Amino acid sequence: ETEADRDVDADVDPGVDVDSILLPGERQSVAIGRHWVVRTAAARGAVGMTNQVLELLSSELLANAVLHGPAQAGIGLQLVVTDQLARVSVSDGADASPVVMRTDPSALNGRGMAIVEAMSSRWGVEVHEDGGKTVWFELD
Repeated sequence: ETEADRDVDADVDPGVDVDSILLPGERQSVAIGRHWVVRTAAARGAVGMTNQVLELLSSELLANAVLHGPAQAGIGLQLVVTDQLARVSVSDGADASPVVMRTDPSALNGRGMAIVEAMSSRWGVEVHEDGGKTVWFELD
């Protein structure tokens, strides 16, 4: 278990299944990761609107990791689904934390974290002592 694993699992009860994959820090990883979240969440019982919101918010976090993470670095993606919540965590090697921006409605980008903030039950950032961070969100 790495330091990053302990940080991400800190809020997850012991004994809860954590599904995870490692993706390359490349543009196509956004779609691959998003589809993995949808399939894995559905297999764990998250369906309907919950799964659609998981898909959208996962896509936002993955896009940020690809866009702002170090080139050629991997992206960790974790999913936990219980009867009470669904939690997605995206880890990358960048030290800078995401910012919720209030952008003009006609702006082409910059609203990803505002969407995460508006549609998730909770979200946060865990900075890793050895570099990088994990950005996560939960849906009740």
